[in-house]
Amino acid sequence: MYTVKKLSEISGVSVRTLHFYHEIGLLNPTKMEENGYRYYDDDKILELQQILFFRELGYKLKDIREIIRNPGFSIENSLEKQKKLLIVKKHRIQGIIDLIDKTISNIKGDNNMGHEEFFEDFSEEKLKEYTKRAKEEYGEEVVGKSVENFKKIYGKDYGKMQRQFIDWLNAMKENMDKGFDSPEIQTQVKKWHELINNIFDCPKETYMGLAYLYRDNEEFAVNFRKSHEKMPEFVFEAIQFYCSND
Repeated sequence: MYTVKKLSEISGVSVRTLHFYHEIGLLNPTKMEENGYRYYDDDKILELQQILFFRELGYKLKDIREIIRNPGFSIENSLEKQKKLLIVKKHRIQGIIDLIDKTISNIKGDNNMGHEEFFEDFSEEKLKEYTKRAKEEYGEEVVGKSVENFKKIYGKDYGKMQRQFIDWLNAMKENMDKGFDSPEIQTQVKKWHELINNIFDCPKETYMGLAYLYRDNEEFAVNFRKSHEKMPEFVFEAIQFYCSND
């Protein structure tokens, strides 16, 4: 049996998040003592792994709960399907990363992209292929008119968004002790979401994808750590909570 603290150490999921998963009936402890202590067995470790895999694929918490609580649910079958979806997602993300690099070069004037190139990894055929195999839709036109909108908002002042980012991080840092699900932090998470939405269409599914980049991509994470060592993980949890609640 593992305490919630030990499970947190093993999985990298914070104690607060594990408590939250219990509260919504997503991951229930194997047993719970009268003093409130939660204990988890090996089966719960596999169940938590499944939850994290589904989160990686963009599933909402309420949908994950329905899936793993289904009497016909099989972890082995689920892993096989998740592997296939993650491979598809891997190729799709790499295509979007390449497109972002080309778009950045275009903004800097290093190359001239044709209008159709802004959407080459968002073609209708590719969207249909991916959405057919994945539950969540990953094919929102993320690039869309982002370049045009960026220029409208910031003009040639490319440092303005950086200053906004620093101000936002400072506000997050000032309220870290209140928890990722606190009203103060959630207000800031919403504020950043709205700012991004002004540049490109950013539904919550896409915002959650950005949260993974903030935490897992070292080029992003290093900027967050300048504010606080644990800021990448904290921002991820805050956005995850925001995206999982209306």
